[in-house]
Amino acid sequence: MRARILIVGGGIMGVSTALRCAQRTADPNRDPVVLLEKKHLGAGSSGRSGAILRQHYHDAVVARMARDSLREYAGFEERTGLPLGFHRTGVLTLAGPTQPDWCQRIRENVAMLRDLGIDTELVDATRMRALVPGIQVANEAVGAWEPGGGFVDPNRTLESFAKLARSHGATTRIGVELTGIRVANGRVTGARTSEGDYEAEQVVVVAGPWTRALFRELGLDFPLKVVRPENHYLAVPEMASDGEESPRPRSFSLEELQEPGQAPARAVRGLHPVLIDLEHGFYARCDPAHARTRVGHVDYDDDHELADPDSLVEEVSDELKRWTRATLAKRLPPYARRPDAGSIAAWYTLTPDAQALIGPVPGIAGLFIVTGFSGHGFKLGPSVGEGVAQMLFDEPVTALDPDFFSPTRFKGGESWGGRFGL
Repeated sequence: MRARILIVGGGIMGVSTALRCAQRTADPNRDPVVLLEKKHLGAGSSGRSGAILRQHYHDAVVARMARDSLREYAGFEERTGLPLGFHRTGVLTLAGPTQPDWCQRIRENVAMLRDLGIDTELVDATRMRALVPGIQVANEAVGAWEPGGGFVDPNRTLESFAKLARSHGATTRIGVELTGIRVANGRVTGARTSEGDYEAEQVVVVAGPWTRALFRELGLDFPLKVVRPENHYLAVPEMASDGEESPRPRSFSLEELQEPGQAPARAVRGLHPVLIDLEHGFYARCDPAHARTRVGHVDYDDDHELADPDSLVEEVSDELKRWTRATLAKRLPPYARRPDAGSIAAWYTLTPDAQALIGPVPGIAGLFIVTGFSGHGFKLGPSVGEGVAQMLFDEPVTALDPDFFSPTRFKGGESWGGRFGL
């Protein structure tokens, strides 16, 4: 079996890269693009992602990618007829009066983002109360409002990107496991898999939590670690007004909530914008398909590290469930009375600076690594796919900054940290 480009991993980076490469391939039979996934699309981090689409970043490099990716997601359904479950709810990132450094960073970020052409607004407490009915914020709080942000359904998105890639000639081999990368004379020659050997001119490893182990077999050890974040769901409340500061609950229009091809349905009340709450340390985004809200930590410093990604425990702690209700209710009190609605555990693959490793692997021509998105990769998927395809086809790389994401940028001894690139 042969591939010009062999992509290992069926998450958002894998399917996006496969799509962009297939679109550049004049003859798929002569220069096949093949994606391997050992389980199913979304079996790793991407399938469990909150898939929040925000552009609020501290680094302009990443913000540009989030901007371009959001544009791609926002127009994808109309352009292709394929569903993503895209909801433009808006995203509110906020800090409290006891966080002067974060308040100042939000102000600086908004100014920078506006210079990049990103639609964002610096908002005060009064504006936040209007945007999120019932929200409890101090008068001195500072926020950044992105009206164009929101989220997609991660698994629908993966399936639709893969389907479009196949329509351009790519092949997706599901249930095929990589067992080794083949290298000869300083160049990648292919891979060993559960269905036999592949010859390949270029191999792209986008295997998320399993990436480090694959490269260790080649004697390469990148600074990556895998942690297990926990998320919990609470049923969405009606968010009814409790006073003058809380306007009528927002109801999304049918156009906002309806998926392409769905029969008309009544609007869902109580859904609110995505919240990135730096004061209370949580993020929250509604899940309209199940009338619930997903909540998780903004920080991952306390998440349990997994030596073996296959050892993921699905059960979420009672402590996390209690924290979810108590913390979200501080900001939106009606959640205190809402029932539990499920939990999920996942993987984050971290780097010391919370930014990914993207690019050629040193010492092995034709081999590329794409990993370490530290919990904020879904926002960047289309830009990463385009940038990696530019690398593979020897084009000028404009969709991302290769130096910023260079796999060789770490020299050892770096401290680990970062809040999703905020």
